[in-house]
Amino acid sequence: MSWKGGNTRAVIQDLFGIHTHTVMLAATGMHVGKTTLSLGVFRGLQQKWGHGRVAYCKPLGQRYKDVLLPDGRTVKVDPDVETVRNFFKLDKFAWEHMSPVVFPPGFTRKVIDGRIHTADLLHKIKDAFTALATNSDFTLLEGSGHVGVGSIVNLNNAQVAGALGVDVVLIAPGGLGVSFDQLAMNKALLEKHGAQLRGVILNKVEPDKFDMVKDYYGRVLADLWETPLLGCIPYQPAIEKPSMSGYAQLLNSPFIAGESDRFRTFESIRLVLSEGEESVDKEGVPEQLVVTHSSRIDLIESLIRNHENLRKSSLGSADLRGGLIIVGPEAPKSEIIAKLEEVKVPTVFVKKEDLNKQGQNQISHNGSEPPQYTSTFEIVKAMNEFTQKHVADDIGRVESTMDH
Repeated sequence: MSWKGGNTRAVIQDLFGIHTHTVMLAATGMHVGKTTLSLGVFRGLQQKWGHGRVAYCKPLGQRYKDVLLPDGRTVKVDPDVETVRNFFKLDKFAWEHMSPVVFPPGFTRKVIDGRIHTADLLHKIKDAFTALATNSDFTLLEGSGHVGVGSIVNLNNAQVAGALGVDVVLIAPGGLGVSFDQLAMNKALLEKHGAQLRGVILNKVEPDKFDMVKDYYGRVLADLWETPLLGCIPYQPAIEKPSMSGYAQLLNSPFIAGESDRFRTFESIRLVLSEGEESVDKEGVPEQLVVTHSSRIDLIESLIRNHENLRKSSLGSADLRGGLIIVGPEAPKSEIIAKLEEVKVPTVFVKKEDLNKQGQNQISHNGSEPPQYTSTFEIVKAMNEFTQKHVADDIGRVESTMDH
């Protein structure tokens, strides 16, 4: 389709006589909870408009995965699109329309070098939006990162919203000063590109400050911008907890036992390395993830015994719900793996030839790329900083998120 003149919504109205219902959910930064809220909003829209009558699109994707289509083609799509599509069974909409543009490695340089043209990318987004909006009653768009993501290729979330003629609801972190400052910067970019801020949602508000933040933030929005505070959502730690599956993906390592419980989450993480340094508590700590070196067979066997003992003493009604990450040159013997499987302890093995029993790097990497994590401590640090994305088959997490 030729795109000349007004924004895409206006063109659709003129050409097809269709008034499109749509909004973009964007955020002031990463890990504010945009996808989490998108899931809940999408479910609410489906309840209003009906299954198959609500479309979803993430125009710009910073991450991607390859999806094989029935015709043999492979397309790159944002993982959030895969989650929404598979969970809500949106098979009627084309992958390419739900995730029209992603930024794979080297993409930015190709745009700057002139091998990829921004105008062509925007054309793809407009075509995708048109296909979705003319085949649904409501189209929900999700931004990528903060509003300015994509600016280096002259195609950010604000430019997309302005070109499509879509109003924006911004999600900001709970708080006052810093949160509002971030909001103001993102709002300014929206206005520069002709996109309207329709409302604001505060997410992850500390429960003990909830009423105060909701009151003051709402008043300031109304007084300064005549913009409504559409929602104020309290912080819920349970939603933030990564699952064992998430850690396996983070560490790019396989399950060797207990994969059926891969979506288990934990209340604490415990790092145990050197022999004699520490042992597992005699009775075990409920919902604890243990990270240890493959040489610590004593610790692994103790963890197995604790799970066995509790199950026996409770006649199978109780479970420690533990987890295990083993780091080292070799996985435990098959008998140990079989026992871990029997007591249903999800176990991931991180193969590291260059780590000694203290979890330290022993090999010089002169002139070559260093390993992703050069010590077990770095692995644990990465785990502590990890923010897990939603996946469609983790049904419990997705439903808990939407209920919240």
